[in-house]
Amino acid sequence: MSKHTGMKRALIGLVAASLVLPAGAHALASGKGALADLDGVTAAVRDSSVHLAWSGRADVLLRDGVQIAQLDRTATSFDDAGASPGQTHTYRVARFARVGAQHPASVRTPSYLVGAASRDITPSGVVNQGGYGLGDGSLFPEQVIGRGGRDSAKGEHIKARAFVIDDGRNAIAIADIEVQGWFAKYEFGSDGLQDMALAVSKKVTRLPVDHIVIASDHSHAAPDTLGVWGGPSGGYMDLVKAQVVAAITDAYAHRGYANLKAGHSDASDLVYNQSCTEALNQSKTPDYPGPDVCATPGKDGLVRVVQATTPSGKHPLTWMVFAAHATAGGGNGVHGDWPQFLSDALTTQYGGQGIAMVGALGGTQPCRTACAFTKKTNPGYNTKDRKTALVLNYGAHVTSALRSAKPVTGPVYAAQGFIREPLVGPIVSALFAAGKYAGAELLRSHESPWVVGQTIRTVVGAVRIGGIVINTTPGEGFPRIRQDVQDSLGSQAQEVIQLGLANDQLGYLISPAAYVPVIAAEVPVNDNIIFNVSPTIGDHVGCADIRLIGTLHLTPVLPVTCAGYDVVDAAGDPIGSIPVGGVTVP
Repeated sequence: MSKHTGMKRALIGLVAASLVLPAGAHALASGKGALADLDGVTAAVRDSSVHLAWSGRADVLLRDGVQIAQLDRTATSFDDAGASPGQTHTYRVARFARVGAQHPASVRTPSYLVGAASRDITPSGVVNQGGYGLGDGSLFPEQVIGRGGRDSAKGEHIKARAFVIDDGRNAIAIADIEVQGWFAKYEFGSDGLQDMALAVSKKVTRLPVDHIVIASDHSHAAPDTLGVWGGPSGGYMDLVKAQVVAAITDAYAHRGYANLKAGHSDASDLVYNQSCTEALNQSKTPDYPGPDVCATPGKDGLVRVVQATTPSGKHPLTWMVFAAHATAGGGNGVHGDWPQFLSDALTTQYGGQGIAMVGALGGTQPCRTACAFTKKTNPGYNTKDRKTALVLNYGAHVTSALRSAKPVTGPVYAAQGFIREPLVGPIVSALFAAGKYAGAELLRSHESPWVVGQTIRTVVGAVRIGGIVINTTPGEGFPRIRQDVQDSLGSQAQEVIQLGLANDQLGYLISPAAYVPVIAAEVPVNDNIIFNVSPTIGDHVGCADIRLIGTLHLTPVLPVTCAGYDVVDAAGDPIGSIPVGGVTVP
């Protein structure tokens, strides 16, 4: 066989191989002869595509040996928006001819596709605000117990914010709603967080329900969407659901190439543990001289930040999580407290979408804006306007975290499941049974499988983005939950982020359970035990999260204390399959 014959057969083989194409690719035109590559083709990654350029007439464009476009003979460039992230792709721009030399162009795409978006959810008219006291004032006197408050929706624009991260194989979505809280499922209608996730999954098939995390920011100046302080106005729940779904689907639609980096900064001096004597020093001047005592030690004082950067240097996403209750104040009328203030500031500073979310809220409150132990070096230390001071202080830690941030690489995975917990907290049980008679109607579903007898079902979840591990807590989780996750993973995790009020809102998730007696004894000054479903729910959530993380191609070491806690799915939840049940409403 001659050398010329061998080359001809090899070129014919290349054409034949190219006929086995993935969905969306085109078959090579037949009867045109072999392919000869053009000299001088270049490839460059842009924010949303790979840009190819060449000179001279070309017939076809191939990516990694497969034709992706048949070209007009006058074309000299092409934008490929279908290249997978985190891959090295080789492009050939060719014409039909008998012979030709190989002159491909190769390019490495950024690790991820990232998109972010937001939608306005500002209510109109007079709004019941949630967070302080109990009830709408119809039974319990406001002067004695207090209530969240009523205010006209003025001064601030609260939003639903969302982002999507895609590694080319799996995509995840995380969203935040700037309201007091949101349940997985409601007694009436289809506006629960599970309903929202299902609506998104029907629009975007690459985002199944278990790849979607939706949380609220727990602002005590935002609309009460739980019902404990009078509840929302008519139609507001439907509005928010539509806007959350729109924000997530818009974020997905606007994904572009980006690399990620993640870091943290220690802001422990800006929050205090409610069970420690540091809680007695909530002003700049020490009111309590010591000694320092803490019956339930531990707080999560790290500001954790993830930022996306496109090939052009833009930042479509700057995401920050901090364990400070959204009770810092500073806004006007209805507002989303520091998560809203900081989200808006990060959006202005970095472009794209800034999203600030709450972390391990249990047993922790923010200094408003400085405690006796707050460092005077904070840029907002002497700033009188509280909103401005919060943005300066928290924003400085975002900057610090980004300064030392490290690149994030690796696959995207997610898992979600359910747990069933005894419903033994007396106040929560009473609100389910008869809250509406006290102007504090708990709007969460009372029906099976969400409530059966004296048991309650909730959602647990885990997300992995390369070395970032996110564990979700369906309420105000204690920092021990995140620490147990961190300890179980050791060096496998670059950052461990605990998201509060994620996928449900079941009040305080005390962990470890050994803390419960101490928290209960603090009831005159600490409401953590009042809004608690059961003494074991915090440990149960943490252990279930760790088990789910074990399905994300990681190998956590399960603490021995987790032997009795598991994730319950539909098949393993016989109580939840009972058709009639739940709390009987008088």
